Amino acid sequence: MRISITNPNVISIAKREFQKGSIIVFPTDTSYGLGTVGLKWNDRNIKRIYEIKSRELDNPLSLLITKTMISKYIKISSGIQKLLMKVWPGELTAVLNCDSRASQTLSSFLNKNNPQKIAFRVPNHNLLLKIIKKVNSPIIGTSANRSGSKPKYDLLSIFQELPQEEINLWIDSGRLPQNPPSTVVDLTDPLNPILLRRGRVDIEKILGSSM
Repeated sequence: MRISITNPNVISIAKREFQKGSIIVFPTDTSYGLGTVGLKWNDRNIKRIYEIKSRELDNPLSLLITKTMISKYIKISSGIQKLLMKVWPGELTAVLNCDSRASQTLSSFLNKNNPQKIAFRVPNHNLLLKIIKKVNSPIIGTSANRSGSKPKYDLLSIFQELPQEEINLWIDSGRLPQNPPSTVVDLTDPLNPILLRRGRVDIEKILGSSM
């Protein structure tokens, strides 16, 4: 199914499909994303995400959440939470320690080598945040492209690269601005943050001399 973001039912349709565990292509503040609900009960379709992207199972996936989900899924210090509040919603993906209770519900396929360390992001995209809030669960937010290829900013490019029959819902926002992928930083050790991918968010400036 393909639906425009201008459709008045887009949020309710996306909510229904995500809660079924469907695999969905959707717009974000960076590029088009490919995702599904990131909980254990949906392990089968999370594994399909890896297959669709031709991605190795030991290459972790990230989760998109809302600000209100932070305390439920993430175990962080007040200092790191204050830092994240400065940049979220935004183009920063942070690898963080899961809350012990959350790790019982989140899929182990998000990070097979270390299920306690998960990458999270609050996207700066109003429609997507409304959908996640309605779904009331974190969703996988990997880029809608084959592993190793460039991000995609229109559905035609995705049609040409990914198997269309494997994707249950396409949310069409036309051609997106060609924003770079998010900055990725590992904050599991607050005293030793590690920059994993450089993007538009200057995490070094935000963290100061600690990096």
